[in-house]
Amino acid sequence: MAKRRNHSRVNATGRNNTSRFVRLDFRILNSNAYRSLSPNARSLLVDLVMLYNGENNGSLYLSVRDAAHRMGVADLTAASRAFDDLVALGFIELAQEAHFKVKASETSRARCWRLTWESGPGRKAPTSEFMEREPAPQTPARKRMERGLRALKAFRKARDQGRLPVWDSDTLSPFRPEMPAAPVLDSNMPNAGNGSFSPIPCVRDFATHIATPWGEGGGSSLIGWWQPDWTPQLAARAFASALASNQWSKAA
Repeated sequence: MAKRRNHSRVNATGRNNTSRFVRLDFRILNSNAYRSLSPNARSLLVDLVMLYNGENNGSLYLSVRDAAHRMGVADLTAASRAFDDLVALGFIELAQEAHFKVKASETSRARCWRLTWESGPGRKAPTSEFMEREPAPQTPARKRMERGLRALKAFRKARDQGRLPVWDSDTLSPFRPEMPAAPVLDSNMPNAGNGSFSPIPCVRDFATHIATPWGEGGGSSLIGWWQPDWTPQLAARAFASALASNQWSKAA
């Protein structure tokens, strides 16, 4: 039987066997420039980071047409505008222009890009221009940035005051709905001992119920569904029986 592989163990190259992931730290996500990006620009940024393998920054080849297909948009103008927004706000930088040749012997390539928060070719240090850039006032991007910053501020305020129903946080009080627990029956017969109601000792005024015979020694008065409330008759019979037993014991 084959042994189960330990996926958390590193291999000979010092890496583990887990799947790759796209890394966008909070320094990027909380920046004013990122809050001003449109959904298309954010989607394009994720696809560009997917091309980065840790060593090829500055050689991220992606054309406008391929970017539109990867983003799921049919308009090439929308993809081109997303590239322009990322460049203007300092997230990416054009490393090399597109190069296309008609001859089959020549090599054609799309434009290649560099992520500004990662090291570039030739040990170029990260520049992170997006940390210092913002959209111009009175523009849709500026309004989008301000709305995003207000939403983040409201979220942090609610989080610090403990008003969020978060269960897996050590700093917030968990949200517990105040709902009384239902009584649990530990017997087939409900009674006061197991958290339920005791059986009713007498038959109340119902439309129908089963007739109850009294047995031997009963009088001519019959008891059943035709007599809605026969509690007084039962009490009278019980009193008469007790009185007769008392007189019998005195005579003996």
